[in-house]
Amino acid sequence: MKRQPVLEVIAVDVEDAKAAEEGGADRIELVSAMSEGGLTPSYGVMKQVLSQVSIPVYVMIRPHSRSFRYSADDIHGMTRDVRVARELGAAGIVIGALTGAGEVDLISLQSCMAEAQGLGVTFHRAIDVSTSLTEALKAINTLGNVERVLTSGGKQTAPEAILELKQLQDLGQTLNIAVMAGSGVTIEGIQTLVSQTGITEIHMGSGVRREGSFDHPADSQLIARAKQQLLLASQPFMDSSVLSSGPSKGGPMI
Repeated sequence: MKRQPVLEVIAVDVEDAKAAEEGGADRIELVSAMSEGGLTPSYGVMKQVLSQVSIPVYVMIRPHSRSFRYSADDIHGMTRDVRVARELGAAGIVIGALTGAGEVDLISLQSCMAEAQGLGVTFHRAIDVSTSLTEALKAINTLGNVERVLTSGGKQTAPEAILELKQLQDLGQTLNIAVMAGSGVTIEGIQTLVSQTGITEIHMGSGVRREGSFDHPADSQLIARAKQQLLLASQPFMDSSVLSSGPSKGGPMI
């Protein structure tokens, strides 16, 4: 199954979100606290961003960075955050949970997923610390309304995990669930990553900021360059009809 190339950019505030849209990003992942790997943004930031950009915004639902194991109270709060994101007009959410054994915590996620009906859903990089990437992907697929997983192939960065990402992409094609590569992706590395894995959804954060650092805001010009590279790299995997449309501290950074 062929998929349209998608560039997702991390935003922590309105400035980032506007730069993402201006640079031609297809989707925004809205987060807070990138020093802790990305947590749920505040109500105020959600409302501000969602009112000022028109491209899809997926809101991170992650209450703390201690682990990807969540208590009943954590899940209750996460479910409420999903509801807030939906009511404010988010296009989707980014979520994940694991058991103590490192498997996908399907039971804990049930209430969140029920509240997310009507929203797009990305399962985040909790998959990268699961006991088995392929078994986790199969389990995630049983949740029913998860569109994609964001992963670095179980390694610190996606470019280190070409073989693992290719395996996940092949499985994702079979399951009809998208695989999006993220972590350590640079503009210069997009061509190699896409050509060797077949993955055409790319997630970028520091790679579209000056000096490759979250100390700086997202840069629309770098985002535009990244989008151009993604479109070029994705050509062998796309239908001609898609190409003709043109651009349009805890766990891992997610």
